[in-house]
Amino acid sequence: MEFRVYPNEKSPKLFKSKLVEALTKTNIFVINSMYILLGAGLVLTYYFNVNSDVSLILAWFFVGFFSWTLAEYLMHRFLYHKIKDSSYDKGIQYLFHGIHHRYPRDDDRLVLPVVPSLFLAALFLGLFYLIFKEEALVFGAGFLIGYLIYITIHWTIHKVKPPKNKFLGWWWKHHNIHHFQQHDKAFGVSSPLWDIVFGTMPEKGRKTVTILVDKKEK
Repeated sequence: MEFRVYPNEKSPKLFKSKLVEALTKTNIFVINSMYILLGAGLVLTYYFNVNSDVSLILAWFFVGFFSWTLAEYLMHRFLYHKIKDSSYDKGIQYLFHGIHHRYPRDDDRLVLPVVPSLFLAALFLGLFYLIFKEEALVFGAGFLIGYLIYITIHWTIHKVKPPKNKFLGWWWKHHNIHHFQQHDKAFGVSSPLWDIVFGTMPEKGRKTVTILVDKKEK
Protein backbone atom coordinates (compact mmCIF):
# COMPACT_ATOMS: atom_id res chain seq x y z
CA MET A 1 0.00 0.00 0.00
CA GLU A 2 1.34 3.45 -0.97
CA PHE A 3 0.20 6.52 0.93
CA ARG A 4 1.31 10.12 0.45
CA VAL A 5 1.96 12.06 3.64
CA TYR A 6 2.36 15.78 4.30
CA PRO A 7 3.93 15.91 7.78
CA ASN A 8 4.44 19.68 7.88
CA GLU A 9 1.22 20.91 6.29
CA LYS A 10 -2.28 21.69 7.46
CA SER A 11 -5.01 19.52 6.01
CA PRO A 12 -7.24 21.04 3.29
CA LYS A 13 -10.87 22.03 3.75
CA LEU A 14 -13.32 19.15 3.87
CA PHE A 15 -16.56 21.13 3.51
CA LYS A 16 -17.64 24.28 1.65
CA SER A 17 -19.67 25.54 4.61
CA LYS A 18 -17.50 27.59 6.97
CA LEU A 19 -19.61 26.49 9.94
CA VAL A 20 -19.40 22.78 9.14
CA GLU A 21 -15.68 23.10 8.39
CA ALA A 22 -15.12 24.83 11.74
CA LEU A 23 -16.88 21.93 13.48
CA THR A 24 -14.31 19.49 12.04
CA LYS A 25 -11.48 21.20 13.90
CA THR A 26 -10.66 21.58 17.56
CA ASN A 27 -7.93 22.20 20.11
CA ILE A 28 -6.69 19.68 22.64
CA PHE A 29 -6.87 22.18 25.48
CA VAL A 30 -10.55 22.81 24.77
CA ILE A 31 -11.32 19.08 24.74
CA ASN A 32 -9.25 18.38 27.87
CA SER A 33 -10.95 21.19 29.79
CA MET A 34 -14.35 19.96 28.66
CA TYR A 35 -13.78 16.37 29.82
CA ILE A 36 -12.11 17.31 33.09
CA LEU A 37 -15.19 19.37 33.98
CA LEU A 38 -17.58 16.70 32.76
CA GLY A 39 -15.73 13.90 34.59
CA ALA A 40 -15.60 15.90 37.82
CA GLY A 41 -19.29 16.75 37.48
CA LEU A 42 -20.24 13.08 37.09
CA VAL A 43 -18.22 12.02 40.14
CA LEU A 44 -19.57 14.84 42.31
CA THR A 45 -23.13 14.09 41.22
CA TYR A 46 -22.67 10.48 42.27
CA TYR A 47 -20.98 11.44 45.55
CA PHE A 48 -23.66 13.90 46.68
CA ASN A 49 -26.75 12.21 45.27
CA VAL A 50 -26.09 8.47 45.13
CA ASN A 51 -23.29 7.15 47.37
CA SER A 52 -20.45 8.91 49.20
CA ASP A 53 -18.37 5.75 49.71
CA VAL A 54 -14.98 6.85 48.35
CA SER A 55 -13.65 3.29 47.96
CA LEU A 56 -16.68 2.38 45.83
CA ILE A 57 -16.25 5.50 43.74
CA LEU A 58 -12.57 4.71 43.14
CA ALA A 59 -13.37 1.11 42.21
CA TRP A 60 -15.99 2.07 39.61
CA PHE A 61 -13.80 4.89 38.32
CA PHE A 62 -10.81 2.63 37.67
CA VAL A 63 -12.97 -0.07 36.08
CA GLY A 64 -14.25 2.60 33.70
CA PHE A 65 -10.73 3.87 33.12
CA PHE A 66 -9.48 0.37 32.28
CA SER A 67 -12.48 -0.22 30.00
CA TRP A 68 -11.46 2.78 27.94
CA THR A 69 -8.18 1.08 26.97
CA LEU A 70 -10.16 -1.73 25.31
CA ALA A 71 -12.56 0.71 23.63
CA GLU A 72 -9.57 2.70 22.34
CA TYR A 73 -8.10 -0.41 20.73
CA LEU A 74 -11.35 -1.68 19.23
CA MET A 75 -12.37 1.69 17.79
CA HIS A 76 -8.95 2.31 16.31
CA ARG A 77 -8.75 -1.14 14.77
CA PHE A 78 -12.31 -1.72 13.56
CA LEU A 79 -13.83 1.77 13.15
CA TYR A 80 -10.97 4.02 12.06
CA HIS A 81 -9.42 1.33 9.83
CA LYS A 82 -11.28 -0.91 7.42
CA ILE A 83 -11.94 -4.33 8.92
CA LYS A 84 -10.84 -6.23 5.80
CA ASP A 85 -7.33 -4.85 5.34
CA SER A 86 -6.86 -2.08 7.95
CA SER A 87 -6.61 0.54 5.20
CA TYR A 88 -7.75 4.12 5.77
CA ASP A 89 -7.39 5.88 2.43
CA LYS A 90 -11.04 6.00 1.33
CA GLY A 91 -14.56 6.57 2.57
CA ILE A 92 -15.57 7.18 6.15
CA GLN A 93 -12.23 5.84 7.41
CA TYR A 94 -10.39 8.58 5.54
CA LEU A 95 -12.71 11.30 6.83
CA PHE A 96 -12.37 10.19 10.46
CA HIS A 97 -8.81 8.89 10.50
CA GLY A 98 -7.04 8.72 7.16
CA ILE A 99 -6.75 12.48 7.00
CA HIS A 100 -4.78 12.28 10.24
CA HIS A 101 -2.44 9.71 8.68
CA ARG A 102 -1.95 12.02 5.68
CA TYR A 103 -1.41 15.17 7.78
CA PRO A 104 -0.06 13.69 11.04
CA ARG A 105 1.06 16.98 12.60
CA ASP A 106 -2.06 19.04 11.89
CA ASP A 107 -3.06 19.85 15.47
CA ASP A 108 -6.50 21.07 14.33
CA ARG A 109 -7.39 17.44 13.59
CA LEU A 110 -5.30 15.50 16.10
CA VAL A 111 -8.32 15.26 18.40
CA LEU A 112 -11.94 14.39 17.64
CA PRO A 113 -13.86 17.70 17.37
CA VAL A 114 -16.26 18.89 20.08
CA VAL A 115 -19.60 17.99 18.45
CA PRO A 116 -18.86 14.37 17.39
CA SER A 117 -16.88 13.90 20.58
CA LEU A 118 -19.81 14.93 22.78
CA PHE A 119 -22.20 12.89 20.64
CA LEU A 120 -20.12 9.74 21.17
CA ALA A 121 -19.70 10.54 24.86
CA ALA A 122 -23.49 10.82 25.22
CA LEU A 123 -23.98 7.48 23.45
CA PHE A 124 -21.45 5.76 25.71
CA LEU A 125 -22.86 7.32 28.88
CA GLY A 126 -26.38 6.34 27.86
CA LEU A 127 -25.25 2.76 27.25
CA PHE A 128 -23.42 2.67 30.57
CA TYR A 129 -26.56 3.88 32.37
CA LEU A 130 -28.62 1.09 30.81
CA ILE A 131 -26.09 -1.45 32.10
CA PHE A 132 -24.89 0.00 35.41
CA LYS A 133 -27.65 2.45 36.41
CA GLU A 134 -26.36 5.15 38.82
CA GLU A 135 -22.88 3.61 38.95
CA ALA A 136 -22.57 4.67 35.32
CA LEU A 137 -21.80 8.16 36.62
CA VAL A 138 -18.41 7.17 38.06
CA PHE A 139 -17.76 4.38 35.57
CA GLY A 140 -18.38 6.90 32.80
CA ALA A 141 -16.12 9.47 34.48
CA GLY A 142 -13.28 6.95 34.54
CA PHE A 143 -13.95 6.09 30.90
CA LEU A 144 -13.86 9.76 29.88
CA ILE A 145 -10.66 10.46 31.80
CA GLY A 146 -9.12 7.42 30.10
CA TYR A 147 -10.05 9.03 26.79
CA LEU A 148 -8.56 12.33 27.94
CA ILE A 149 -5.24 10.65 28.78
CA TYR A 150 -5.28 8.84 25.44
CA ILE A 151 -5.76 12.01 23.39
CA THR A 152 -3.12 13.82 25.43
CA ILE A 153 -0.58 11.05 24.78
CA HIS A 154 -1.54 11.00 21.09
CA TRP A 155 -1.24 14.78 20.75
CA THR A 156 2.13 14.75 22.52
CA ILE A 157 3.52 12.01 20.27
CA HIS A 158 2.71 14.05 17.16
CA LYS A 159 3.69 17.50 18.44
CA VAL A 160 6.70 16.86 20.70
CA LYS A 161 10.03 15.28 19.77
CA PRO A 162 10.67 11.79 21.23
CA PRO A 163 12.42 11.93 24.60
CA LYS A 164 15.88 10.41 24.99
CA ASN A 165 14.58 8.21 27.79
CA LYS A 166 13.93 4.79 26.21
CA PHE A 167 11.02 3.99 28.53
CA LEU A 168 9.13 7.17 27.69
CA GLY A 169 10.18 6.97 24.05
CA TRP A 170 8.31 3.67 23.67
CA TRP A 171 5.04 5.52 22.97
CA TRP A 172 6.61 7.41 20.06
CA LYS A 173 8.22 4.29 18.60
CA HIS A 174 5.08 2.15 18.87
CA HIS A 175 2.76 4.73 17.31
CA ASN A 176 5.18 5.73 14.57
CA ILE A 177 5.44 2.08 13.51
CA HIS A 178 1.65 2.15 13.07
CA HIS A 179 1.82 5.33 10.99
CA PHE A 180 4.86 4.69 8.83
CA GLN A 181 5.56 0.95 8.71
CA GLN A 182 2.74 -1.40 9.69
CA HIS A 183 -0.72 0.12 9.46
CA ASP A 184 -2.34 -3.16 10.57
CA LYS A 185 -0.38 -3.34 13.82
CA ALA A 186 0.15 -1.19 16.94
CA PHE A 187 -3.43 0.02 17.36
CA GLY A 188 -2.96 0.78 21.05
CA VAL A 189 -1.79 4.32 21.73
CA SER A 190 -1.94 4.70 25.49
CA SER A 191 -1.08 1.06 26.18
CA PRO A 192 0.22 -2.02 24.30
CA LEU A 193 -1.96 -4.34 26.41
CA TRP A 194 -4.62 -5.13 23.82
CA ASP A 195 -2.10 -5.36 20.99
CA ILE A 196 -0.46 -8.11 23.05
CA VAL A 197 -3.78 -9.81 23.82
CA PHE A 198 -5.05 -9.74 20.21
CA GLY A 199 -1.72 -10.38 18.49
CA THR A 200 -1.24 -7.03 16.78
CA MET A 201 2.13 -6.07 18.20
CA PRO A 202 4.54 -4.87 15.48
CA GLU A 203 6.77 -7.44 13.84
CA LYS A 204 10.43 -6.56 13.43
CA GLY A 205 11.51 -5.90 9.83
CA ARG A 206 7.95 -5.99 8.46
CA LYS A 207 6.47 -3.23 6.27
CA THR A 208 2.92 -2.97 4.93
CA VAL A 209 2.81 0.65 3.83
CA THR A 210 5.13 2.74 1.66
CA ILE A 211 5.04 6.35 2.76
CA LEU A 212 5.54 8.89 -0.02
CA VAL A 213 6.71 12.36 1.00
CA ASP A 214 7.11 15.27 -1.41
CA LYS A 215 10.66 16.58 -1.73
CA LYS A 216 9.65 19.92 -0.23
CA GLU A 217 8.35 18.05 2.82
CA LYS A 218 11.57 16.18 3.50
